Formats: sequence, C-alpha cells, structure tokens
Amino acid sequence: MSNYYHRLCQPGHLHEAWKKLSKKKHSRGFDQQTIAKFESDLEGNIRQISKELRSHAFRFTPLLGVLLDKSSGGKRPLRIPAVRDRLVLKALHLLVAHKFQKYDLPCSFGYIRRISCADAVKRVRGLAGEGKVWVLEGDISKFFDTVDQSLLMERFLKQIRIRSLENLVSRALRVEVGNLDAFRPFERELFPLAESGIPQGGVLSPLLANFYLYPFDRAMTAAGFDLVRYADDFVIMCSTENQAHEAYTLAHRILQNELRLTLHPLGGQDSKTKITLYSKGFTFLGLHFQGGLVRPSSKAVNRFRETITKVTDPRMGFSLFATLTKLKHVIDGWGHAYYSYDCNEEFKGLDQHIRQEISKYLRCHDFMLAGHLVSGKQMQFLGVPSLEAIRDALLCQQKDPSPGIQARVA
Repeated sequence: MSNYYHRLCQPGHLHEAWKKLSKKKHSRGFDQQTIAKFESDLEGNIRQISKELRSHAFRFTPLLGVLLDKSSGGKRPLRIPAVRDRLVLKALHLLVAHKFQKYDLPCSFGYIRRISCADAVKRVRGLAGEGKVWVLEGDISKFFDTVDQSLLMERFLKQIRIRSLENLVSRALRVEVGNLDAFRPFERELFPLAESGIPQGGVLSPLLANFYLYPFDRAMTAAGFDLVRYADDFVIMCSTENQAHEAYTLAHRILQNELRLTLHPLGGQDSKTKITLYSKGFTFLGLHFQGGLVRPSSKAVNRFRETITKVTDPRMGFSLFATLTKLKHVIDGWGHAYYSYDCNEEFKGLDQHIRQEISKYLRCHDFMLAGHLVSGKQMQFLGVPSLEAIRDALLCQQKDPSPGIQARVA
C-alpha cells in the first residue's frame, strides 16, 4: 500500500476531511442520508469507510440527479454524491491538492485559494487600461459534461504521478446517476454518460477542471495572449481586432485538437463566442463591462428578481420565519457578491422590488392592509437587509476594518 493510499485510509485523515467538508444540513445524495444522520454516528461511519478503503472494498453510491432552472429557461443538470462519498472525495482532495498547484497559471482565477472573481475583474480592467480593448469572449460548449476522462487520467498518471490513487479517482468520475427513472425522457438526455465529463459541483471537479485546461492556459500565454480564465469561462484581451481573430484560431485549435473540447463558433453579438470592443460592452462572470463601469449583468439581475419573487410566493407554504430567513440569506449573498461594483442604480431598484414582494407576502397572510407598502423601518424590524445597507457597511468596513461593522449590515 503506497504512502498516499495509506494516509487516505487513516481515520485521522478522514476526520480532518470531515472538518473541512461543506455541511449543508439538508444536503443528501441518492441514499438520502443527511449530514446530520451521518454525523450522529461519525466515529462508526469513519471506521467503516476506513475499513472498506483498506480492503479496497469501498464503492461509490449512485449519484442523485437534480435539474436546476437556468436564467435562459433551460435546465442545468447536477449530480450530487452521497455524504460518505463526499467525505472520501474531500480526503482525496486534501491529499493531492498540493500536487496540482503548479498547474495554476496567473491567467487562471477560478477555484484557487485566495483568488476570486474580483481579481479576474481587476485583471480585465487593468488590461483594458493598457490598451487591450478588443475582447474575445470564449464559451466552451458543455465543458464539465464533455471532459475526456481517458485523457484526464492519462495526464493524471503522467504529471501527478500517484498511481495508487488512479483506480479510486477513475471510479469517482464514472459513477452513474441513480434516479434517472424519475425524469422524463428528454430530461434524462441532459445528464451526461458516466464515461464522459466530470461532475459539476463535485468535490474534486474544480481541481480537475483547472488541471485539464492547463495546456490551454499554457499555449495561449506562451503565444503572448492575455487570457483571463475563470473555470470554463474566459476572455482574451487584445490590442487589435486582427489579434483577437488570431487568438480565436489558436484557442479553437488547442481546445479541439489537444483537449477534445468544443469552442462555440465565432459569431455576432448573439453568439456565445464573439469579438467586441471593450467600449461597446460585454458580459463575463455574470458582470457587464462597458465604458469603464462594471455592473451586474441583466441576466444576473433578472435571476435575483425571480429568486426574490419565488422565496416570497405565499403558495410555497413556508412560515413567516422561514421566508424571512431564506430572504435574508439570498439578499446577503447577492449583496456580498456585487457590492464592490458600479451597481447603485441596480441596488436601489432591487431594494424596491424586495419591499414590494415582501409586502405582497404580508398582505396575503393578513399581516398588512391592502394597498400598503412595508417601510424601511419595518424591513429592519423583520430582519430583512437592504442591498444598499449591505454595500455601505462593506465599503465602510474596507475603509475601517474595525470589529462589529459586519454585524451592522442588517
């Protein structure tokens, strides 16, 4: 048994992985076991997993397939692993993550510790300020569904060089969705075959995604192109339109010939892959860049509006407390994601939308008279924060990072 595999099997290492595992209380896989249920016999479960790993008897549970609504009107397929499988995958991640770090080039901003979307935005703005004002917007078609597993594992063995973990990693990629029969025929087709792709949202997927795209990063930067990539979403900032076309030609060749991926064909403004001037505006990472300003994209704003309307829909049957709690989490998340951008008008309009929707909810449950709109003070009493208040508190915190400011956001 190799040193890596031996460490993976140790109960102590599995306990460490458990501490770092995302523990959403209602998260469950195909076996329906929750975090709370697993944790109720944590010692026994870890001992059992350790025993199965040592005897090479560990088998992954089928994945739970889930379809999420996309802002475009389509569906996004997710494959959710069981809690015990997530623990093993997290333990794997802790063992091998350091081996992948050298494949994270400066042009890559997604899934890397201490690097965020804001850093990618800063890089784009900086390049535009240097005169790189022609933008190639790239879109890889169904990246997570079409990663070539054989090519990925071949490179894993050649570059990561941990042969003892090959079988476990390979099997983790090939787990079937266990509840396909619950979906309609056309919905089943949205889930990729187990023999291709890497599970979007999986514990190992961010690590493997960046590793798989490393040859693309290396080729584009070696050719002198200013690539800014966040997972499978990227832009290339160029000085001239001709240079942007050259960048597309090289990107298409590398992705198709070396990585067996498909880059959407170059087209006009309605195409997913296009060339545009920085001043005319483009969308990247859910943000719209134009005229030196960066604000939430129209899709991101509309998606937030729809989420607020859905959360406050009285037909959902949630209690007032549950509705207000969910609403607070949604608003907090959105405010923290966008507060540092040029979104004053968006925040003002969305705060008004939030007041209108919560007022509808309160009127429906006879907490408010017809025709009345909840006031700002009443919103504070209900514990519902405003986006403008979140922005002001976070900007104040940046200027004066004293304790207690975060608590004043709500």
